[in-house]
Amino acid sequence: MESGPTFLGLRGQPLVYAVTLTSSFGFLLFGYDLGFMGGLTTSTAFLNVFGNPGSALLGFIVASYEVGALFGALFQFVLGDRYGRKPNNLGGAVLVTIGAILQTTTTTLAQFLVGRVISGFGLGCMTTVIPIWLTECATRENRGRMMAMQLSNLIIGLILANWLDYGMATYSSSVSWRFPCAFQIVFCIIVCCLMPWLPESPRYLFRAGKAEQGTTSLAALRGTTRDNPDVQLEIKEIQYILAVEAEEVGSWSDCFKDGGIYGWQRVAIAFSANFFQQLSGVNVMSSLGPYVFETSIGMSAHNALLVAGGLQVFYFLSSLIPWYTSNNVGRRKLFMIGSAGMGFCMLLSAIFVGVGNSTGKKGLGYAAAVVLYIFQTFFTLGWQSNMWVYPSEILPLKLRLRGGALAVVSQWMFTFLVVQITPPMITGINYRSYIVFAVINFFTIPCVYFFYPETQKLPLEAIDLMFTGRRGEQRPTFMQAVRNSTNKEHKDAIMATLIERAETEGEQGIKMSAPVHAEGAKV
Repeated sequence: MESGPTFLGLRGQPLVYAVTLTSSFGFLLFGYDLGFMGGLTTSTAFLNVFGNPGSALLGFIVASYEVGALFGALFQFVLGDRYGRKPNNLGGAVLVTIGAILQTTTTTLAQFLVGRVISGFGLGCMTTVIPIWLTECATRENRGRMMAMQLSNLIIGLILANWLDYGMATYSSSVSWRFPCAFQIVFCIIVCCLMPWLPESPRYLFRAGKAEQGTTSLAALRGTTRDNPDVQLEIKEIQYILAVEAEEVGSWSDCFKDGGIYGWQRVAIAFSANFFQQLSGVNVMSSLGPYVFETSIGMSAHNALLVAGGLQVFYFLSSLIPWYTSNNVGRRKLFMIGSAGMGFCMLLSAIFVGVGNSTGKKGLGYAAAVVLYIFQTFFTLGWQSNMWVYPSEILPLKLRLRGGALAVVSQWMFTFLVVQITPPMITGINYRSYIVFAVINFFTIPCVYFFYPETQKLPLEAIDLMFTGRRGEQRPTFMQAVRNSTNKEHKDAIMATLIERAETEGEQGIKMSAPVHAEGAKV
């Protein structure tokens, strides 16, 4: 009797946990890199090296990382499909290491900016591929929870960054900021040590024409043998959808075409999800928390660092909630609940800061800080892990990396915008800054309601069928597909259709469709 394949001696859910853990270190690096610059923005030793830059230049120093990440995501859009999910992750970790070395050893602003951009480029590659790799490896029942667990590690990165900044602030020498810059290398080393020994995405391998490797990877991830009926059915589902997509979809330009499966519309939804997450105001607190507490609310530099560090601990505790809700509440509901809560928190912050500044009552400033803590709870509930898993679910396989790359371009482009404009915005319009973010959060709710399909617990291959329609049916409009996605009976019918077609057409369909190499070209 054939024994099931293993990686690192693991298979089944323990192997999925190993993939999640490795992905988590990539996102822990993401959180750390977002957070450690926040403390440096109030560090005298750091600011003196660069001639005590004004708020606009300081914003650019922080946001230059996002510029690099944006170009990293664009690289994945153009060339990412030439390589597997794992090589893209490893390459990104190496680039982050190089950038960190440049930042740590810098004596000039130019060198520091180059290091920030290189590290950002590497992280842009990683944040594009990691959610796709994890989503394609996990089962439909647990991929939401796996993403939530991974994103909790992002917050651990923020916590490490904030408390490391707080601890190093007692040193007057340049070690107070050089050590936090260098510490990010630790996470890159861990990723590079673990990644080579874990399975490649089975869906990527089948798309690349590597059926044997894909079967081995899938069997190991499902904890069974290669010829297990459930594994064979999932393979047929993947093969069937590949054959369907091969008729219309196959190049990067299809991200901007309908392709018979609402290709560009689904890419636009993935892009907008990143847009709405960043414009919620979350990165104001993640990247510039100490600056906000000191400049907007009026705390001392010491207290601002302390409160920002406490915020990240509270943020982590809040991130445990999606471990349950991501698998038990629909994606759409979580998006809307999160946006409503964040909108009200930003509105209350505007009131407390505005009234507090005009009356000189510091207590209202501290009340605003409490509300911003609650803001993080609503963000983790609605938009943290939920947003990162959603693009990988909504996008068809052949557009998943390129469409996901465009979504991450949105992530970093608007992160750059928020981080760049926040210091001068707080200086210029103060409490009104919170009103801007409140309005955006409230605007998000109807957009989700009318345009975001429900994807919870559906196989990735079944989501395509929601847009193409079942046999004998006219293809639904996009809006109809969104409404159908909330109907349990319709989703059950879609599942039955997928299984039926996979059983009858999966193997035949894949033979008719030429295999695709990693470069994306048919043979």
